[in-house]
Amino acid sequence: MKLTLVVALTFAFLADGFSPSTMKGRVSSSIDSAFPERPTDGWSDKPAYKPRSTIPVAKNKVGWIQRQMMDDVMIDPDYFLTVATALLCPLIIWYHPSYAADGSPSLIGLSGGLFHLLFAGLLWVQTRRVRCVFEKDAFEFYNIKGPHLDLERGAHLESKPANYVSGTRNRWKYDSITNWGFFPSEVFPVICYFKETETPEWKWNRWFAAFDSYGRGQPHFFPGICNVAQFKEQMESRGVKRESSSLPSVTPSTKTATARF
Repeated sequence: MKLTLVVALTFAFLADGFSPSTMKGRVSSSIDSAFPERPTDGWSDKPAYKPRSTIPVAKNKVGWIQRQMMDDVMIDPDYFLTVATALLCPLIIWYHPSYAADGSPSLIGLSGGLFHLLFAGLLWVQTRRVRCVFEKDAFEFYNIKGPHLDLERGAHLESKPANYVSGTRNRWKYDSITNWGFFPSEVFPVICYFKETETPEWKWNRWFAAFDSYGRGQPHFFPGICNVAQFKEQMESRGVKRESSSLPSVTPSTKTATARF
């Protein structure tokens, strides 16, 4: 009987020591003594949220007269994305496990590798024949037409067909562009994009643009088949606006692009 009474008193003492009210009082008193000026409401000591501005801002203020004095520049092609996609073909075939008894490549691996190889071939064709040209008041995408697709051997630039998304010409004025950039990054530009307001507003929700919750323009996407460093330099030197204002400014150079008109 005495042993039972001792055990019961012990458990009652332990339960009282670990009760929520007791623990809360002990913790709060120790914190309050260490931080006497700490607020007790749990939220007033947190910094206020400062939303990031999305107002388009140009890195360089460029006027109409300055643009008219600039040379037309054709951006060089860049085959990095094509080569990277082609290299995925043997990597996928090698990496995918084989389900055959003799260890031969799996059908899934072969299909995945062949898909990337065909896509790399498409990128190679587009990189070879599509050129982005920055002109006085706008930039435009052209197709190279002529012998061997070589401008130095008689080939010429020809305007591309109407844009399949908006149905307009593939030419956009600098003042109509509200944002531009590269995804996932400028170092590895798989996709280049820009947003413009020149397209009629009733066309802004077509195709992939329907997923744009911000609105305020028609977005365009194209693979990174041109030299993005030159593309960025021309956009900044001609005063094209973008929403991100955290990137450092690039000093325009006259030696980056190879073709001028």
